[in-house]
Amino acid sequence: MKEYLMLIRNNAENENEMSAEEMQKSIEAHTNWVAQLMEKGHFKGGNPLMPHGKCIKGSSAIVTDGPFIELKESISGYYFLLANSLEEATEISKGCPSLKMDEATLEVREVIDVEKP
Repeated sequence: MKEYLMLIRNNAENENEMSAEEMQKSIEAHTNWVAQLMEKGHFKGGNPLMPHGKCIKGSSAIVTDGPFIELKESISGYYFLLANSLEEATEISKGCPSLKMDEATLEVREVIDVEKP
C-alpha cells in the first residue's frame, strides 16, 4: 500500500466556539474512526495541530509568527493513511468525522517514497 497525507482544514472560529461537550464528541468520533482505520490497515498516524506556529522564509531563513491566513482555511490536523490508490485514500477520507461535525475541507495527497527507485 502507498502512504497518503490527509490535511484537515477547518474554520478556526468555529473550533474556538465549540463547547467542551462538542469538543469531547469530536475527539470521541475521531478516536472511533481511527480504530476502524486501524482494523482495516489504513492508519499510519495523525494528530491535531495548534492554530499558530512559526514561518521560515527564503534563503536568509527569516522567521515570523504565523501562518497568517484566513481563519476559515486553518489546517487543524492531519492523518497519514495507507491505501492502494489516491481514489481509495479519497474514499477512506470521506469517513473523517471532521466533514460532518466541523464542515471541514480535506486535502488528500500521495506521499512520495524517496527510498524507492
